Amino acid sequence: MATNKSASVKAHPFLTLQPQEVFATAEIIRKVHSEKTVIFRIVAIKEPNRAEAVKYLEAERKKLPLPTVPRRTYVTYQFQGQVDAWEDIVDLDTGSVVESKKLPPGVHPAASQDDMRDVQELVMTDELVLKEIERLKLPAGSKVVPEAWPYGKESRDVDVKQYQIWFFLGSLDEKNLAHPSSNHFAHPLDFSAVVDDLTRKVIRIDRLPMGVGLNSYSTNDEPYQPQTDAEYATELQPSIRKDLKPIHISQPEGVSFTVENDQVINWQKWRFHLDFNWREGTVLRDVTYDGRPVFYRLSLAEMTVPYADPRPPFHRKCAYDLGEGGAGNTANNLALGCDCLGAIRYFTRWVSDAQGRPEVRENCICMHEVDAGIGWKHTNYRNGRAEVTRNRELVIQTIMTISNYEYILIWTLDTAAAIHYEIRATGIMSVVPMRQGVEHDLDYGIMVAPGVMAPSHQHIFSLRLDPAIDGYDDSVIQYEDSVRRPFEPKTNPFGVAYGIEVNPVKHSSFIDLDASRNRIVKFVNDKKTNKVTGKPPGYGIHVPVTQLQLSHPSSTNHRRAGFSDHHYYFTKQSENELYPSGDYPWQSFGGDGVRQWAQRDVELGNAGVAWCNFGFTHNPRPEDWPVMPCEVFRVAIKPSNFFTQNPALDMPASTQVVNKSTLVTGDDQSECCSRSNGVAS
Repeated sequence: MATNKSASVKAHPFLTLQPQEVFATAEIIRKVHSEKTVIFRIVAIKEPNRAEAVKYLEAERKKLPLPTVPRRTYVTYQFQGQVDAWEDIVDLDTGSVVESKKLPPGVHPAASQDDMRDVQELVMTDELVLKEIERLKLPAGSKVVPEAWPYGKESRDVDVKQYQIWFFLGSLDEKNLAHPSSNHFAHPLDFSAVVDDLTRKVIRIDRLPMGVGLNSYSTNDEPYQPQTDAEYATELQPSIRKDLKPIHISQPEGVSFTVENDQVINWQKWRFHLDFNWREGTVLRDVTYDGRPVFYRLSLAEMTVPYADPRPPFHRKCAYDLGEGGAGNTANNLALGCDCLGAIRYFTRWVSDAQGRPEVRENCICMHEVDAGIGWKHTNYRNGRAEVTRNRELVIQTIMTISNYEYILIWTLDTAAAIHYEIRATGIMSVVPMRQGVEHDLDYGIMVAPGVMAPSHQHIFSLRLDPAIDGYDDSVIQYEDSVRRPFEPKTNPFGVAYGIEVNPVKHSSFIDLDASRNRIVKFVNDKKTNKVTGKPPGYGIHVPVTQLQLSHPSSTNHRRAGFSDHHYYFTKQSENELYPSGDYPWQSFGGDGVRQWAQRDVELGNAGVAWCNFGFTHNPRPEDWPVMPCEVFRVAIKPSNFFTQNPALDMPASTQVVNKSTLVTGDDQSECCSRSNGVAS
């Protein structure tokens, strides 16, 4: 991987954090606080000023001398044995701290995977936890498995940083328990522990509700009731299908994309910087098509998972999987975990550990091409001649494992100049224990096995879209509704007409989608005009209407997830406002984020960004247990008046000479493609 060899070397403003920059940042902070032991929580690149970065990009395109964009990192840290946390901005060019602030009391930095592992280890030696395990009278040889979660805050009180630990039991079957994928989540135990991050001590045991009532807690005289194993590993299934024949996909001539300096991607008229950071994961920067700017920055900015179980302490289960754990800490695109068929390129990225050392995260990003079916087709019915092309897609994929759950997060670019964002949700549902031998009348979850309940929950996501439509400084935001025109004897005498209403978004605000009006948000360049249509060039966001936050507006979940109550928020661009739930959502009470930014009612001009919010409402099914089939959601960002015709007209025709598919004849069922006049259909 290419690296800038010293902090003084001029780095591209979009260069991903480099390992030596982690070292340099840590060293600068240690020198400032030489009398203390520094515990590093976050080391990351400080987002460059957009105006300065744009000057760099324009000079780069014109091959002019490149201006200097300050290379800075932000670092969050604590001192050993102290609860206070600090955030500094470090200038790597000067080797100095240019900003320093103490985080307010009760504001906590994210936890790393190392933090979570440490907490899970220490609870297993704690006297309070061991007493609970003894109470359950578990069978001899039982293996208790702890699982650390962020602690859900429910009041404005200033609290120390805490963790909520849930406990599970490994399989009682020796064969299943010995398997590396044995599913302990099928055996939830009836208590939880709360751990103080500073003292690393268990400060409280929470008994868990075992019935539908809010106070139906487990009692001292309730021993563990064995639960049925629910294994998902292939080797542990009673039988496996035998009738699947292999599908082999290959690229014998290699891939169609190129990578410059391990970060700049060129593919099918697309060019962009591929970045990766600890919180958002994959970020696309300076996205251009055929040399024309389209977007300055694209990222998945936040996600939240509120649970519907109202019984304490389950009411606190609301994960912020990016802000609380970080995409970089959980990315695990291992070869067997990534659906890369054909060409694969893996990327390695760095995060920091508690000592300020770069920590390697292998295989964080998988990039490959796929055949996505027909791109466009038409058959001349007069002579039977078919013209058809294939749609090729470049897939940029990251898989995040958040304890029990997986999110497959995919940026896709296609040959018709569209960008897609796809989320695939899979993994194991978070489950809770229930008393066996009792019929539970639930409306906030279902029983998936005797003694095991899967609560209803939501997965709500926020895309941050920073446009640069055919230029970096001329993008405005509007939304368009398709509306029925009234009967008018002179203009619509038969009542068939409908038209498009264009509504400019001039100030920071929010809107909701309306399927009855086919509402679409667009970014357009208000300084240019399509010579055919007379309309400004733009890109429209096509996203299905989904249900948003169901928690009551007075609830902690609603306050904390400030983006989750409207389909779109619009704010003025700021490199200091990247995360819609605020910089530090861990144990926050809310009140800092995009909802507050939008209330400023500032004029957006040509500097607006959109936050596109959508999600899954997951009411569990037995078919989701013990592992959930992928739930798929896709957003399309399509050109609109950006071109004068179909930009994929120059795609080569799909022919059998290239595709090598074979016509099935007679009883031969080994191949399955038809052919027509030498053109694949």
